[in-house]
Amino acid sequence: MNSRNRCIVVWLTNKKVSAWNFDEAHRLRLEKALPGVRVLLCRSKEEFLAALPAATAALVWVMKQEWLAGADKLRLIVTPTAGKDFFSITLPPRIALHYSSFHGHVIAESVLGMMLCHARGLLTACRLQELNPWPLTEVSRGQRLLRGSRLTILGFGSIGTHIARLAGVCGVRITAVRRSEVASPPWFGPDDRMARPEELDHILPATDHLVLCLPRSPESDNILDSRRIGLLPTQAAVYNVGRGNAVDETALAAALKEGRLGAAYLDVFREEPLAESSPLRKCPNCLIMPHASGVAPDFMDLFIDEFLTRHAGKI
Repeated sequence: MNSRNRCIVVWLTNKKVSAWNFDEAHRLRLEKALPGVRVLLCRSKEEFLAALPAATAALVWVMKQEWLAGADKLRLIVTPTAGKDFFSITLPPRIALHYSSFHGHVIAESVLGMMLCHARGLLTACRLQELNPWPLTEVSRGQRLLRGSRLTILGFGSIGTHIARLAGVCGVRITAVRRSEVASPPWFGPDDRMARPEELDHILPATDHLVLCLPRSPESDNILDSRRIGLLPTQAAVYNVGRGNAVDETALAAALKEGRLGAAYLDVFREEPLAESSPLRKCPNCLIMPHASGVAPDFMDLFIDEFLTRHAGKI
């Protein structure tokens, strides 16, 4: 297609998180990287729908089935989100839909922060700082070294791989659970290994940190149920940065409340925002993140970097 006829229509706005907004500087950067390609920046749904008939590519958070009727030139939809359950549309063969995977190292930093928080007693110290003027006994009781601990990652895709690499630098021993059989990464150490999902029940009793970064699917629904929570050591922590359907939240809250599990660090939930009545909110050893583990000031620049690498030749 002649470059004069190529047009990228961008509608990426968010009222709550400034990092999730595509602005004029981003538009200029994209146009400069793609000579001859028009980049139209939309600030509202109305602007986007008015521009969509001219689009050969669309960068969006959301797309609805009825909007495609007038988009005859559209060949490519790209979204910054990683979750492949984000769009519920049926596309004609001429239109390709692509999700993004640049979030890995950002989410990995969030998870490493959570792991350090748990191992070094920071969550306990934070919880007690207004209740106890010097909670040395309580904080020290749960302190452990992160180095040498066992991390099990359930879902070893792009995000899981970044988590493993960062944790490995800190001397954490990695068990990566993945459905498809692949070779161990070359940077795995002698105490690291790949495993299959059917091994999970045997892996959990030796797990100090269980990280879930699974996409939403029937196979991942309630994969961490009451029985499997019971297989974890009492000092272990659960971290979920995938999708909320993977965890039985009622069973998790009960285990936390009864002291059968050390802590939970949760970024995603079955329903978001998490209901104020959720029993997880009453668990002092549960840290609730508002689906923010992938946020960074340069979020959109990272998205553009990946977009140009993957799609510049397809516009």
